[in-house]
Amino acid sequence: MAADKYSSIPIKLEKEHGFNRIYKLVDQFDYKNLGKNGKKFSIIKYLKHPFEISQKKEGVTQQRKPKDTPIIVRRYEVGDEEAIARLIYQNYGYSYIKESFYYPRKIRELQGSKIFSIVALDANNNQIVGHFALVKIPDSNIAEIGVVVVEPRYKGLGIMNKMFDALLKEAKEVGFDAIFGEAIMYHIFSQKSNLSHGFSETALLLGRAPEDVTIDSNQLTQKRLRGSVLVGYKIFHYPKQHITLPSRYRDIITQTYQNAHLPLQLVPKNKEKTHRHVHLYYTYEPLTNTATIVIDHYGKHFKHKLKLLLTQLRAKHCDMIYAEINLNNFPQIDKVVKILNKHNFFYVGVLFLKHKNQDYLCLQSKHSLYVGKKNLVCYSPFCKELLEFIKTDESSIKKNRIK
Repeated sequence: MAADKYSSIPIKLEKEHGFNRIYKLVDQFDYKNLGKNGKKFSIIKYLKHPFEISQKKEGVTQQRKPKDTPIIVRRYEVGDEEAIARLIYQNYGYSYIKESFYYPRKIRELQGSKIFSIVALDANNNQIVGHFALVKIPDSNIAEIGVVVVEPRYKGLGIMNKMFDALLKEAKEVGFDAIFGEAIMYHIFSQKSNLSHGFSETALLLGRAPEDVTIDSNQLTQKRLRGSVLVGYKIFHYPKQHITLPSRYRDIITQTYQNAHLPLQLVPKNKEKTHRHVHLYYTYEPLTNTATIVIDHYGKHFKHKLKLLLTQLRAKHCDMIYAEINLNNFPQIDKVVKILNKHNFFYVGVLFLKHKNQDYLCLQSKHSLYVGKKNLVCYSPFCKELLEFIKTDESSIKKNRIK
């Protein structure tokens, strides 16, 4: 529930419903929204005599809705935000990594600028039973699809696919150049859905999901291990770029572009103009305890500055560190990849239009023993091929460091 809604309710003790009834029956009542940590209601009643409370726990079974339940899919409207937050909780508890969706007020305020939501309703009672959203990337004209949830009793009715179709239409109308999704690899459902809607798989980020993620009725999330995600893209408009491929990953990157049916206009690496200043920075995500280093061009003292960044991130005890290297006209890319390999970075994949509408190569480095190795479920042949390539690359880099 929205905190501003709670605080705005007028207290009329003569009334017999809602918060008024609670205030009338207790001596102290307080409410706080703690985001991912839950919602805290403090209700205190002072009694004049001893009072014993006994609770009888009974199993609750939820009956699935019939297949012919009429479903309406539409854009977000003001007033939907509490139902959306409730759906997130029903599916993920308090483990969902996008914390904004636990705050109804934030859901409402970010609509149309950073978030574009689609909801599904049961036509019989107008109850919101599904949600899907586009989340805009700050420095590029692309958006991430996600925050897809369906009320447990309504699963199996094809609601996700109906919302997905509406979401694709919304993305085109907003004018995004591309959308992408990070399919959690605890199951194949998101992977299958992305492929059926024309997405192309491009990257696999190990350890992207924190170990406290839980999914209703999924045993793989019960183990306290970090999960991985498979990235897929759907391109609407692809701006012209001059791509420089690193020798080590040339074949797998070329295949990724071919799978996405994108033109690969290469530039030779013979002219190595060194920039005067290094341009690299990092972002840190405390909720996932991961960090990303963004490298736009090579310059003097690159090794030293990279080492400084890595030292800072290791001091934060990041579980995973990712490196994103600009593929657009980057003649020193082989040097950069070699330096990162020496720091235990291995392959992830390609992230189309990730920053400033340009493509980036992504590498990754593990800094935790709790990155799951068996909770990786692949659906497509390319996902299996990509996962095998990543494992081989990681193993090869480790062996070379030992030598």
